Formats: sequence, C-alpha cells, structure tokens
Amino acid sequence: MRLSRIYVAQPLTPGNSVELDSAANHYVQQVLRLKAGAEIVLFNADDCYDYVSLLSFRGKRAIASIKSRALSDTESSLISEIIQGLSRNDHMEWIVQKNTELGVNRIFVFNAEHTQIPLKPAQLEKRLAHWRAVAINACEQCGRHRPPDINFDKNLPEVLNQSIQRETKLLLDFDGVRLNSLLTPVSTSQQVSILVGPEGGLSKVEIQAAKAAGFVSVRLGPRVLRTETAALSALAIVQSLWGDV
Repeated sequence: MRLSRIYVAQPLTPGNSVELDSAANHYVQQVLRLKAGAEIVLFNADDCYDYVSLLSFRGKRAIASIKSRALSDTESSLISEIIQGLSRNDHMEWIVQKNTELGVNRIFVFNAEHTQIPLKPAQLEKRLAHWRAVAINACEQCGRHRPPDINFDKNLPEVLNQSIQRETKLLLDFDGVRLNSLLTPVSTSQQVSILVGPEGGLSKVEIQAAKAAGFVSVRLGPRVLRTETAALSALAIVQSLWGDV
C-alpha cells in the first residue's frame, strides 16, 4: 500500500521528530483519519529523499517520528518554465496542478492585456499562497519533492525583463509554425520557457514584445486549444523529447 506523502517546510533527519503544521495535522486526522502508529512519508524541498515516519498524537498535536529515508529523485533534468497570462481561477488551479505533475520548475503569472479580471495588489498575497498550496498538493500526489516557484508580475514586459537565462523560448501562437517541425529528439535543450496567453490570447503588442525577446511562435496542431490545455500539451511534448516523460 502506498504511504501518504506530506510536505513539511522543516529540516528532516532520521531519528528526529517534527510537529505537523495545522494543514497537515487536519489532513492526517480529519481526512485520512490515521491513528497513532500509522506510517507516513515526509518530504521537503531540500533534497530528493522520502522520510518514512511514525505518527503519534499529543492532545490535538500530530507528531511524526522519522525512522528512515530513501532516495526518490523524481525531478526532471529539463528545467522548464511556464509564463502564463492570468486566467480564470479554476483554469489557473488546473494549470498549476497539472504542470506541477509534469515537472515544471517555474510558473510566472502576469496580467495580460486580454485578462478578463486582472489581479489587484490587494489580492496578490492570498492568490499566490493558494497557487503554491495547489502545487504542494500536486507534489504530494505525484511524488515530486520540489514545488515550482510561482511568481506574479503586473505585465508581460516585467516578466521578459527579468535576468533569467532562457535557452529555448516558445510562444504558443496559432499563427506560428508547427511545434514538431522545430523540436526533434536530435536537437537538445536543458532549459525551456513556454509563453501562453489567457482565454483571450495575447495582444499583438505582447506577441511583438515576446518575439523581440527571442521567443519563437509555435502552434500545437490544427485545433485551437484552451489556455489551460495549451501549456500542458507543450510541456508534455518537450518533456517527452528532452526530459523524463
């Protein structure tokens, strides 16, 4: 039986014990309904080990005593980044969850010109915390150890102007060339950035800015994909060629 995996933002060492935070405590007691003596797996973003632990309870507190650790490196060798125009809340959850499962390392979200409801500064902290929680939950399910970095910028130029090395830059654009005409197993890349617009797509100004920054316009086929499908499909393709899918 597969043990439940719990993310903790604490150092983990065999022989030590850690107290689970309120969210993890609720999950093991109220959702999983685990009893004292049950085994769980703890992990954090510091390494690629699964830490097998025994649960105990002190009043309402949940304590995990770490017994052993086992190497479980599920991180892709391909460094991937999604640059996503802000979309509807349910679409954003899907984008974060599924791309985390596929191994994305960074997600930049920005207010695009065609974003239906731009994110306001007062909403930013709460929304980022929610997306990061979605990513952590996806890691717990899929076996990853390092949730992707998730950040927000108020527009696309702010994202493009950041001093981040981007090797292969793909702009998903229905007027672009077929993606499979550019990517082959013979060609190689260690870093891939995928730029996707929101439900209304990117504006002409945004497309021009992306091309000026070195992005190549590509399409995924003869059908128009929804924004939540587009990045996921492109990431799956490049992971299958250069990553571990």
